[in-house]
Amino acid sequence: MDEKPRVASGSSNTSGVTVKTVAGVTTADSAELECGCPEPGPETIEVEQVLGAEMAQRVVELDLFVPAQKPDIEQVVDVYVKDLEITKVDVIPDKVIVRGELEVKVMYVADLPDQPVHAFEKKHIRWTRDIEISGAEPDMKATADATVEFVDYDFHRHHDNRKVHITIVLKVWARVVTTTEMDVYALSPVDEVGIVEGTTSSDKVSASQFGDEVVSAAETGGGNIAGFGEQNVIVTGPMTPTAGTSTSVSGTVTVTGSVVNVRTGPGTNFPVAAKVNKGTTLTVKEQAFGWYKVVLPDGTTTGWIASWLVTAAT
Repeated sequence: MDEKPRVASGSSNTSGVTVKTVAGVTTADSAELECGCPEPGPETIEVEQVLGAEMAQRVVELDLFVPAQKPDIEQVVDVYVKDLEITKVDVIPDKVIVRGELEVKVMYVADLPDQPVHAFEKKHIRWTRDIEISGAEPDMKATADATVEFVDYDFHRHHDNRKVHITIVLKVWARVVTTTEMDVYALSPVDEVGIVEGTTSSDKVSASQFGDEVVSAAETGGGNIAGFGEQNVIVTGPMTPTAGTSTSVSGTVTVTGSVVNVRTGPGTNFPVAAKVNKGTTLTVKEQAFGWYKVVLPDGTTTGWIASWLVTAAT
């Protein structure tokens, strides 16, 4: 019998790793045995692309009546939009239906000898606006945003001293995105330099996520409060408004990032229209989805810039 050690050669495969044994030495073709990590392979991810983003106005008109327990109106002081909220967003062929609610508060001088100031409000005032976006389909994802653009009121004491007619103009934005699948290969982690545009918005956008200001008729040019003095003001009931919305976006902002993209629409999926450097002052015209529509220093070029990459100019 031959007692010499036999030289065996062959291969086996365990868990996707090819193992070869030649002359008693075991080797592997997989990178997993070399670096201790799985061999990179394709991974399927979902990528969102903006189909379209459009804006439309919605005029809300209503009559508010003084509650029975409160006195008649001598003069309206102001009308406030205290809260504005988007409650539902639906997509139908070539159109987005945005539904929401708002809350209105009326301050008035009572028709009493000492002329105290009273207030009453109405909650859950519903509104709906349809916005055309070509190519939209019911299975697509959509988000919406809204701001108050104008508030006005009419009050005729001699006609009805318990009724105020209110007109509110809303600016409503809708955005539709499509989802596609892509195969990508994972790369080793690298250090990233510069500013990366991200998104801070969620699928549900509430128009009441603003500061402590409220939108009133006095601030938007509506109503008439001339001749009203404050020496007889007696506030009855809670007068601190809840979260409100700014009347409009205006003024200037300064770029804080080193080189920031200005895009054709409010989102990172829109093409880049221009680039601006740190310290550049831009004029703001609109706001939607956490983005500002701005005018560049040349006075003609417009585009959208992420609000978290700029700061309000002082």
